Amino acid sequence: MLKEISKIDNAKILSRNRYVASHIPEYHFLSRASLRSMLNKYHTVYLKPNNSCQGKGVIRIDRRSKHYLVKPRDRNKTYRLATIDSLMHCIQQEKMKRPYLIQRGIDSYTNKGRLFDIRSHLLRINGNWELGAIIGRVATKRGVTTNAYSGGTPVPIRPLLADHLGLDEKQQEIYIDELTELSLQATKTFGKAFPKWTEFGLDIGIDKKGKLWIYEINIKPGMYVFRKDRPSHQRIMQMKKLKS
Repeated sequence: MLKEISKIDNAKILSRNRYVASHIPEYHFLSRASLRSMLNKYHTVYLKPNNSCQGKGVIRIDRRSKHYLVKPRDRNKTYRLATIDSLMHCIQQEKMKRPYLIQRGIDSYTNKGRLFDIRSHLLRINGNWELGAIIGRVATKRGVTTNAYSGGTPVPIRPLLADHLGLDEKQQEIYIDELTELSLQATKTFGKAFPKWTEFGLDIGIDKKGKLWIYEINIKPGMYVFRKDRPSHQRIMQMKKLKS
C-alpha cells in the first residue's frame, strides 16, 4: 500500500465521482504555460508542492491590473512583480525543490475579510464511512493558509457559520448538510481506491456564491485542529476505537 500519493493523484481519484468533481478547483502541474493560463483566468492562484503536508511551501499569487503579488507562506514577505518572466524567476527562488501544482484560488473569506476553510474528519466504521466532526479554521489577518502552523485559529462550525459568516440557523443547517454530503461522497470515492485506509480529512472552502470547494484530501489527518472543540475531539477519539 502506498504511504503517500500526490495532491494531483488525489484530485484525479476524487474526480471519478461527477458530483465531487464539480467541487474541485481547476489545477495543473506548474509550468510557465500553466502559470500564464491560470492567471489569465483567475485573479488568485495557489502553488503547492505536489507531495507535502501542513501547508509547507505554499505560495499565493494575486493578479492586479498591472502587477502580481507573490506571498510565500513560509516567509513574512510579499513580492510585487510586473511580468510572467519575473514572476517565474521569483517562484523558482521561493518554492521547495520538488514538483509543484497550480490551483485556482477560492474567495473563501469571513465577514471581516479573513481567509477561512473547513476541515471535515471522517472514519470508516464496520466498512461504512461516517462523519466524525467538522470544524472551521480562520487565518491570520495576512495569512496565506489557515492551519495552525500558519497561525490559523480553529473555530467550531456553528460559531464560524453564525458569527464569522452571518448565517441564521436555517442556513447553518443547509451548509452543514451540504458539507456532510460532500465529505461522505468524497471519502467513499477515495476509499474505494484504498480499501485498507480508515481515516481521511477534507479541507473545504465556501466561495462568495456559497459553493463548496474541496481543496484537498488528507490521508493522515491530525487531531490538533480539534483541540479547542472538546465534544468533537471526544467523538473522533471514540470513533477511532471502533474503526475497521
